[in-house]
Amino acid sequence: MEKLNYDNLGEVLYKEVLDNGLTVYYLLKPDYNRTYGLFTTNFGSLDTNFNGRAYPEGIAHFLEHKLFEKEDGDAMYKFGALGAQTNAFTSFSRTSYLFSTRENAEACVELLLDFVQEPYFTAENVAKEQDIIQQEIQMYQDDSDWALFSGLLEQMYPASALAADIAGSPETIQKIAVDELYENYETFYQPSNMNLFLTGPFDIDAMSGLVRENQAKKSFPEAKKIAVEPLLAEPARPGQSREFELAMPKLAMGFRGEDALPADPKERMEYKLSIQLLLSLLFGKTSSFYEEHYNSGLIDDSFAFAFDMDARFHFASMTVDTEEPKKVEELLQVQLKSYKIKDDFNEEHLSLIKKEMIGDYFQALNSLEYIANQFASELYGDVNFFDMEAILKNLDLTTISKHAEAFTSQMQILDYTLYPKSK
Repeated sequence: MEKLNYDNLGEVLYKEVLDNGLTVYYLLKPDYNRTYGLFTTNFGSLDTNFNGRAYPEGIAHFLEHKLFEKEDGDAMYKFGALGAQTNAFTSFSRTSYLFSTRENAEACVELLLDFVQEPYFTAENVAKEQDIIQQEIQMYQDDSDWALFSGLLEQMYPASALAADIAGSPETIQKIAVDELYENYETFYQPSNMNLFLTGPFDIDAMSGLVRENQAKKSFPEAKKIAVEPLLAEPARPGQSREFELAMPKLAMGFRGEDALPADPKERMEYKLSIQLLLSLLFGKTSSFYEEHYNSGLIDDSFAFAFDMDARFHFASMTVDTEEPKKVEELLQVQLKSYKIKDDFNEEHLSLIKKEMIGDYFQALNSLEYIANQFASELYGDVNFFDMEAILKNLDLTTISKHAEAFTSQMQILDYTLYPKSK
């Protein structure tokens, strides 16, 4: 077992790769009274085309739902009987299962490992789940914020898996069959394609012994080489809009990255932090852009921006409720394209933004859930969440400019707007 000391943060992380390929992280928190576990597979909504075959959209999310149901009852009830809470979620590139408990931590870890690693799919329970997920999809169809972001993705990455809802559609859900669930499970739920993160006040030797023993007594099909298709999308489609039940127009801007991400894991994290800092410098609440247009009433508290990055895509997005979406669209484009000459792009402002970001970082260290989620992704290789503070501290305008130039010089820009329905 590898022991990693982060003296600047007061954290000690243990990492172990088991004989079956499962990567396990242990983060001891002796002053906490709660244990949190996160079991993750590198399998998400984008992984619908692999090994020469296409599968229905939404199958990763569907599989996540189905794993809780067993022949002898629902795993959620079993966690409840142990005094624990449990949940799961599917993103574009991964699926995670979790528990949080103040008691019976070892039993919860066993249960987490066992229910995820013992699939039980039948034609009857698949049909039942199809109805449940269709109702779930329909529940958020009338949410304007969901419609805005999903519409933005659909126009930013047309005719791609990223344009589809993570949960799929009622049509694709109906196509999912039992054999397809097992095929996806056996491909992506291999221990070598998964990681387990455990944090809390447990004894490291006892907990690691429990995990090793649990995995040693199980056998798994031979791991298949996974040949996932790259994310292929048509050119972005700017200027799209639709009418919706709302009082004020909602604008979304997308800046689709076309540059190749750095191959080095540390530089990849540096790239993401650089673009996040760039956006904060230009559009954050300490920027003259925000102050000017907020005071004029052109934007309001709904204004938000983000940078999403995965191995297969990266993009910046901005959303706002505004009576003048076309004017705001033009201002946002100009602000980002001409970042080099903006007054807010200076070392003094950068120092302020970095202090705020580092403050948020240290606050996040108090959240077991947040820390665990940062280790679920393998995007940065051996560079992890605890390395972020040192990388962030060393970023200067020169480095940020290098990455900003790579991103902005090749990005595709589009806008997507929801307008109030005509009376």
